[in-house]
Amino acid sequence: MKIAVVILCLFALTGCKTTGTASVEGECRVFTDPGFAVQGVRLQDKRWIARTQESGIRVCGWPRPTAEKGI
Repeated sequence: MKIAVVILCLFALTGCKTTGTASVEGECRVFTDPGFAVQGVRLQDKRWIARTQESGIRVCGWPRPTAEKGI
């Protein structure tokens, strides 16, 4: 009986197996570099923007925004 349960579990879990490597290519197409430094109003906005930009810089190769004077 235990063997049957193990076999059923293994059969059910074979669908979870993935082939190939993970890629972020699709995500880099969805989130494009805005081309300028984005600022948020609330602290939560600033944190989300910082995480999103840093991820884009590290993973997708976006250029790091520079602070422009006079703005």
